[in-house]
Amino acid sequence: MDVADIKLAVRQHIAAATKALHHPDLDDEAVHGARKDLKRARSGLRLLRPLDEAAYRRENARLRDAGRWLSGVRDDKVLLGMLEGLLEKEKKPERRRLIERLMARLEKERQRDWRAVRAAKRRRELREALGESAQRVEAWRAPHEGAAVPTAALRRLYRKGRKALERSRKEPSDEQLHEARKQAKHLRHVVEILAEGKPSKRARKVIKRANAVGDFLGEDHDLAVVESRFEHLSSAPARPKHKLERRIEKRRARLQKKALKKARKLYSVPPKRILQAAA
Repeated sequence: MDVADIKLAVRQHIAAATKALHHPDLDDEAVHGARKDLKRARSGLRLLRPLDEAAYRRENARLRDAGRWLSGVRDDKVLLGMLEGLLEKEKKPERRRLIERLMARLEKERQRDWRAVRAAKRRRELREALGESAQRVEAWRAPHEGAAVPTAALRRLYRKGRKALERSRKEPSDEQLHEARKQAKHLRHVVEILAEGKPSKRARKVIKRANAVGDFLGEDHDLAVVESRFEHLSSAPARPKHKLERRIEKRRARLQKKALKKARKLYSVPPKRILQAAA
């Protein structure tokens, strides 16, 4: 896959995100789809990064900010779903009241976030910014050795992901685990882009492992947010709050163990073989 093909893939993902935002009845499904396409576009930008570092940073920041603007309503929904799961399993009245209290607060935040996302002026500004980003990416010039650009970019991404894994094993903080998750998701997306929709058996294995790492650490991240929300509930009874936090910590420990095990397998495959699998 050459530079022109990667540029096309990036523009297609930006176009898909823009189309979702054009929908008059913007809903959870459209927002989720737009965010996924923006993430894939950012992964594609990483394959183009060797062409122009300054341009990469500018367009990556533009797409990152667009995704963050959409993230509130999606995160609210995910957190509410997690709290509903906790509520279904919880029998103690005082803990149930605590969960319900946090759910009520999240419902209000979700309504506020939806108002911001559906504002006509803001949606128009976002679509214009995405259109400009797509045009800028198309204008990037490829050097004569353009065929080597994706190879160099994938090797760099692989190194960053492996380092993020090692840091997570030594210091499993929320920040380190979140970084490991992001790098695994980018690796998955770039392999999908390079495979051009027809991944080989080896490529499918890489994608599956990277997806598992992202899913496990994604749930861990969401639980960390829920835990933090419980910690900041004012005037909440200490004992039931601590009980819920301990339950969340146990679940997070299991998720982190599964994620790091999958991540070791993911990065046991050398980048050269990943490139061969994706070709």
